[in-house]
Amino acid sequence: MRVAGYLRESADPDSGRSAYAQQEEIRRHVADHGDQLIAVCQDLRVPGEALGRDGYLGLLGIIASQAVDAVVIPGVAALSSDQIVQEIMLWDLRSRGVRVISTDAADLPLLDRESEPGPARMLIRDILERVGEHARGIGSHRVAPPAILPDGDILVHIIHTDRAEESQPAAVNPPA
Repeated sequence: MRVAGYLRESADPDSGRSAYAQQEEIRRHVADHGDQLIAVCQDLRVPGEALGRDGYLGLLGIIASQAVDAVVIPGVAALSSDQIVQEIMLWDLRSRGVRVISTDAADLPLLDRESEPGPARMLIRDILERVGEHARGIGSHRVAPPAILPDGDILVHIIHTDRAEESQPAAVNPPA
C-alpha cells in the first residue's frame, strides 16, 4: 500500500514527542507492514511563530494527486490536541478517499469505523456527516448571483407563501 506520513510538533516544546521521534515511528510502522512510504509531511514549530499547517496542506496535495492510499500518523494527537479538530481532520482525510492509520494501538477504536469511540466523538462525526451531505446536495447546484441594480443595490423580491403558488406556472398535462 502507498502511504504518506503526517506529523506535527506540539505547540508546547516541553510536551509531546519530537518531529524526529514521530517520523521514526511512521517509518518503522511502514517497514513493519511492508507498505511504500511516498512522503512525510510535517508541521514544525518555528520559534516566535504560530504553528502553521503547511505540512497538512502539502499532504492534501499529495492525496489530491492520488499518489497514496493511506495516511500514517503517530497518534491522533499529532493532528491536534483538540478532540473536535481531530475529528474534523479525520473526516477531511476520509472524505478525500484515504484510510487513516495510527502507529499508536490505543487509537484503533477511534479509527475503526465499526467501533464506538464514545458519545462526544459520535456526536461530532454525526454532525460532520450531515455537513458533508448538505455540502454535496447544495454544492452540486449553481446559484446565480442576484441582479444588481444600476445604483449598486441588490433587489430581493419576497413572495408570501400564499401567493407563491399563484406565481408558479400551471403544470401542463399531456393528452392521454
